[in-house]
Amino acid sequence: MQNKVVEIIAGIFFSLMLIHPVECKAIKLSPETKISVLTCGLGDQIYSLYGHSAIRVKDPVIKLDIVFNYGVFSFNSGNFVYRFAKGQTDYMLAAERYSDFYRSYLSEKRSITEQVLDLTQNEEQNVWDFLVNNAKPENRVYRYNFFNDNCSSRIRDVFKQQTDGELIFKDKKGEGKTFRQYVTKYQKQIPWLDFSIQLVLGSPSDEIASAYNEMFLPEFLYKHFAGAKILKDGKERPFVKKQNILIKEEHHDISFLWKYSPEIFFCVLLLIILWFSFLEYKRGKKVYSIDYFLFIITGLIGFGMLWFVVFSEHPALRPNYNLLWAFPPNIIFILLWIIKKWRPCLKWYWPLLSVGLILFFIYRSKIPQSFCLSFYFIAGMLLVRSILHSLQLIEKITVNKDK
Repeated sequence: MQNKVVEIIAGIFFSLMLIHPVECKAIKLSPETKISVLTCGLGDQIYSLYGHSAIRVKDPVIKLDIVFNYGVFSFNSGNFVYRFAKGQTDYMLAAERYSDFYRSYLSEKRSITEQVLDLTQNEEQNVWDFLVNNAKPENRVYRYNFFNDNCSSRIRDVFKQQTDGELIFKDKKGEGKTFRQYVTKYQKQIPWLDFSIQLVLGSPSDEIASAYNEMFLPEFLYKHFAGAKILKDGKERPFVKKQNILIKEEHHDISFLWKYSPEIFFCVLLLIILWFSFLEYKRGKKVYSIDYFLFIITGLIGFGMLWFVVFSEHPALRPNYNLLWAFPPNIIFILLWIIKKWRPCLKWYWPLLSVGLILFFIYRSKIPQSFCLSFYFIAGMLLVRSILHSLQLIEKITVNKDK
């Protein structure tokens, strides 16, 4: 309940920001101006799991202290959830007073670290003019893409374009991790959220992120900016002049007992299904209650993933090889299986599914996509049930031949 209240408050806050934004004008900055990048710590809410980045422009001479934030969106836009799922989410650049920005993060107990940049007066003016123009209603909206175009990567691109020289990053290779591994690092504190997102992420998420691509995450934008230099006329200067800790807060992981993790849950469920299936086989009984539940759930999951693959504009969602185990026709098959007169026509689905799942396990290392341990447990449940019914089918055929 508390989490929901916080999300509602955050939505109201962002909506009010859009209704009454800080008006920025094309003004001449003084030589005392300081432009910095603010890196905000992780939060406990879903929208704050990855941290945040923003640009601060402070000119004490003209009493200017503004934060430019590329991470603003409106809950009031029509069909927000549907548009987000479809990859048609529009984010925007908004300006707010630094004092308001600071208070909001202080209330959430999230850290803010400031990197003051070593820019010339001309570069500072270029950055300011660009941001003011970009924050205009006709320019501020952009199509959000989590891996390639978000609040962090936009800041990287602003300074790449507006510095009077070449912005060079010291680290060229990065950590050599995939996009999936990076997001898992932040999502693991909410295991079921990570489970859900892993379902829809396709094989493009398993591509290695370069050092440049790593900066889609605020933590890595901070890291690469810290070691960056500006090269002009054969001379280098550090990109970051100094660092200030504005709010120091230690982020605490959300408390989740080990028994609530998806891996433990599905492992226990697999063992239960394995035991009941063994008893069912020994007693020579045919019980389909487990199959109805399992096949309906995996079929629905499969159709959900298929929707993302076909209709979503998120490039990281297709192809999705989770469809090899969460097979959409499962739900159609099991609903038709309820009708007994159709079972003779459908009985070969069991061995075909068994073969398909066995091949999935054998060749999983050849598939260009990483799978969670939970997915193997779910696929194992399907395999246990399909093998059970395949064995019962073979025994029935053998008995009929003997007669």
